[in-house]
Amino acid sequence: MNETSNAIILLGGGGHAKVLIDLITERGEYKIVGILDPKMERGTHLKGIDVLGADDALSELRDQGIKNVAIAVGSTKCNLLRKTLFDRSRELDFQIPALIHPNSICSSDISLSDGVQIMAGAIIQTDSILGEGTVVNTGAQVDHDCQIGSHVFLSPGVVLSGGVVVGNNAFVGAGAIVIQGVKVGDNAIIAAGAVVIQDVKDGALVKGVPAR
Repeated sequence: MNETSNAIILLGGGGHAKVLIDLITERGEYKIVGILDPKMERGTHLKGIDVLGADDALSELRDQGIKNVAIAVGSTKCNLLRKTLFDRSRELDFQIPALIHPNSICSSDISLSDGVQIMAGAIIQTDSILGEGTVVNTGAQVDHDCQIGSHVFLSPGVVLSGGVVVGNNAFVGAGAIVIQGVKVGDNAIIAAGAVVIQDVKDGALVKGVPAR
């Protein structure tokens, strides 16, 4: 495999990986050269991309000149695996670039850390900050002055009103709404469809309308 600065490996081969393949292809900045996933058989394919083995092949690929990875694992209400893959990739000196779909809308003055993924139809408004490894999924909306921690997963259709603070490793389910100024703690889980009108403590699970 020839060394190339724009080659990228996907870590994970499920549904989230399919969405990332579309994003990366549409963006055109990187060339996907393979997928690593311990649950997939080496030599198989996903959307035309070769499966090269499990995550333990990362060191070998680095030695072959591959410099970039994308965390292509989705969320199952726990972002530990995504964070583990992120940290492992960084330890091996891989770059983990932010990936932004061309059909998203992002203000020019937002702050994006390494590994942020912004999917098609998402909207990120002015002066918002997104920590490393955070995912803003399809059609999610992050309004002005939001502060989102590291390895947060915002599911499709989430709405964060202005000035919302979301702690590290939090999960926000599909279609959930968080009103302005609310603080969501580290490792908190907001269930799909919830409407959050008050602060959520670290590690709490809230659901319903209003969320409790």
